[in-house]
Amino acid sequence: MYKKSFYIEKKVWNNIFSYVKRPCKRLFVPSLIEIDDLGLIKLWDEIVFSDYDFDGNLIEAKWLKNFYKIKHNWKQIYLFDNHNHAYYFWFLELFNKNISKNATLIHIDEHSDMRDPWVFQSENEISDLQKVFEFTNFELNVWNYIIPSQKSWLIKEVVQIRSEDNLKTYLSQKDNYKNNLILNLDLDFFEPNLDFIDYELKKKVVLDAFEKSDVITICTSPFFIDQNLALQVFYDIFKHKLV
Repeated sequence: MYKKSFYIEKKVWNNIFSYVKRPCKRLFVPSLIEIDDLGLIKLWDEIVFSDYDFDGNLIEAKWLKNFYKIKHNWKQIYLFDNHNHAYYFWFLELFNKNISKNATLIHIDEHSDMRDPWVFQSENEISDLQKVFEFTNFELNVWNYIIPSQKSWLIKEVVQIRSEDNLKTYLSQKDNYKNNLILNLDLDFFEPNLDFIDYELKKKVVLDAFEKSDVITICTSPFFIDQNLALQVFYDIFKHKLV
């Protein structure tokens, strides 16, 4: 899946937000490529998320040309735009036996992403990656992809890290997290409105979770953080880990 880029033009998935009101009614979904050079990550000019902010301003958020799977020893690392795509990559790595069911999700994000979509996949459907792909892209959105992964027994425990207290609690309990871990990082945790949380503390927790995790999903949340800043943070945190 994700072998070719495509557009979502119906009122589904992330395209549901302000669909009637906004002028551009389609969103771009990039193809996935594997890289071993971070210099290949480039900004692009297609709209991947569109909605109005709290002040009524239309935001037509753009991202990169591709999703990226980044080569790094035995870890499975994915970089992409909208966070619901993590759902597919988790099941892909479950299928590839790089994680097993009842994994622990270390969710570092400005948002909980724990809304309930009230639609889930059966055991047969989660065994079919094509159906997982379709569910990810035509049913889920950035707010509601974690609960379906719990209903499917892929995720057992969710460790929510969204504040300074959460960061400190994680560090005090980090030795409890050892096996079958997924790091699910949203770079909007580094957006300017959260600058009151110490940057180095955030970075320390991210890197500790990175070292412990078998699968790492990183989203850049184009609607919630400037993408140049998101990539700047990404490079700063991982430049000594992914080169």
